[in-house]
Amino acid sequence: MKNIYLLLLAAISFTACQDDFLDLTPISSPNVADFFQTENDIRNAVNAAYSTLQSGDLYGGRDLSDLTEYRADNTFDNDPSANSGVRFNIDVFLAGSANEVIEDVWERLYQTIYRSNVVLDNIEGVEMDANLKSQFRGEVRFIRALAYFHAVQLWGPVPLVLQSDGTEASREHIRNSVAEVYAAIEADLQFAAANLPLSFPSSETGRATSGAANGLLGKVFLIQGKYAETITALRAVVNSGAYMLMPTVSEVFDPSNEYNAEILFAVVFTAENVAEDHNLFFGSGIGDMIQPGFREVYQETDQRLALLELVVPDGTALVVPQKFFEPLSAAGTVGTDFPVLRYADILLMLAEALNEQGFEVGGEALGLVNQVRTRAGLPVYGAGELASQEAFREAVLLERRLELPLEGHRWYDLLRTGKAIETMNPLLDNPIDNNDLLFPIPNTQIQIYNNPTEFSQNPGY
Repeated sequence: MKNIYLLLLAAISFTACQDDFLDLTPISSPNVADFFQTENDIRNAVNAAYSTLQSGDLYGGRDLSDLTEYRADNTFDNDPSANSGVRFNIDVFLAGSANEVIEDVWERLYQTIYRSNVVLDNIEGVEMDANLKSQFRGEVRFIRALAYFHAVQLWGPVPLVLQSDGTEASREHIRNSVAEVYAAIEADLQFAAANLPLSFPSSETGRATSGAANGLLGKVFLIQGKYAETITALRAVVNSGAYMLMPTVSEVFDPSNEYNAEILFAVVFTAENVAEDHNLFFGSGIGDMIQPGFREVYQETDQRLALLELVVPDGTALVVPQKFFEPLSAAGTVGTDFPVLRYADILLMLAEALNEQGFEVGGEALGLVNQVRTRAGLPVYGAGELASQEAFREAVLLERRLELPLEGHRWYDLLRTGKAIETMNPLLDNPIDNNDLLFPIPNTQIQIYNNPTEFSQNPGY
């Protein structure tokens, strides 16, 4: 493994650390306009776009999980006094616009978008193989879409920045509508799906594929209620034959077999390089972080329940859910990959879309849900057990909760299905309302843009 860095590009640092699959070489010039001369220059910039996903503000640490997992009803912040309650306040819907975790996630998402835009703005002028050029475009458009996928769900209308603006041009950004942002995400993912390969050599594991693009595209369509389009995108994943449910759910998270046949896209880490490792996901020094009562939702025979049991890593006083347990390296860190999209998620989304498009007793959608249940060791649903569209809808939402905890899906599921308020209020001392479904725009951004008309704060903050 190598510890390699990409130097400053314009206003945002491209300092990056990557696994072998995204090998970066040093760049000696920080001048963007003069830098991009060769295929390798573009490759370095593509890799730098990936590298932001490894950040502790996104998939390499806790910050994004605070906004997507702790926010919901699977986990809770069990240390209210830490850092003056900055994370606890997110969990209990008391965080304001000065919250540094919210600000850090915003900034890192836009750094990811910026790095993607740098590639797209400069690749045309570089002589290189046309197919590889299309592939690189597809990769960064997938990455940019993933960043906007989070941003639009967390904040609603956000600035839609599709080129690497200079300082003066960036002052003119506004909060574009949710519809505009989703349209841009769709365009990026459709391009990526058409221009990325279905797989890469093992030496390049971790790059976005057409399967990952179609999987995320299906998720984006589902959020918007575009069920026919959802079904088309997700069927492309299923029909590709590239993915399968692992025989047991524990095998999905086996640290000795990461990026297995169930993974469409994961952010890759390694403990062999101190610049690419991380602390234990959901590790806690003060006890259980699983929401009280959540484990009781599982049937006793459900094999997924064991993944929520706590493990104490050797030589520590920490506890970590079995799902993300990995023996610590000599440096006390791990290299666990974070699964962004996996096949079980695809099957359940496809079942949801089929049901929403038109309920059918004992139809294809039921078979998709039963695939996931069978793998978990549960009895299948009979054709008559889910006898209405609403019953099936509730069963799919429950199955997603049981299958995907700690993977960053639950808050978005509650938003998509309109269940956030009724689900969270029984767990909170202070009831929430519609204003609490979006996070505050970081106050630093409100002050920088100083545009109350087109860059206003979200209601309630």
